[in-house]
Amino acid sequence: MGPIGHFSVGLAAKPAVPKVPLGVLLLATWVLDVLAIAFGFAGIEKGGTAGLPWSHGLFMSIIWSVIAALLAARIYRDHRAGAVVALLVFSHWVLDFVSHPIPFSSFSWRSWQWSYGHPLPSDLPLLFGSSPKVGLGLYNSISAVEATALEFGMFILGLAVYARYVVKKRETERSQAA
Repeated sequence: MGPIGHFSVGLAAKPAVPKVPLGVLLLATWVLDVLAIAFGFAGIEKGGTAGLPWSHGLFMSIIWSVIAALLAARIYRDHRAGAVVALLVFSHWVLDFVSHPIPFSSFSWRSWQWSYGHPLPSDLPLLFGSSPKVGLGLYNSISAVEATALEFGMFILGLAVYARYVVKKRETERSQAA
């Protein structure tokens, strides 16, 4: 799943933790990709058939989620904030599990289609590089147009939940000020 799909979950989570800034919630949904980029630059992860075990493996995704929970609970002095941030970090793995593998390397802007010709193998390791890899492969079975529509649809739903929260919050603040 791309960033827009992941960010939609962060938007929808804002009403659950009003004291946590929206930027933190959005970042939480993208932590695994930030780690993948950092680990790629550091030479720790190579991607491809090895997958991304240190950033996107199930085991490490749980570890990163726990670390995020502890940090958020400590920073915001709120266990609920920690739990929601942990769930947002882990939501990245869940959405990737549904959508991966993503054939970005074979994407054609001219046809706006994936042009891989055959389903790609699963690419999310359960543990580390040599462990079994999983992924339901939604993006193996839909076009790039459908994938884009899905992600923007998710984003619109997340934005709607967030907008409703903001409107309610403003109404409450106005009624308390009056």
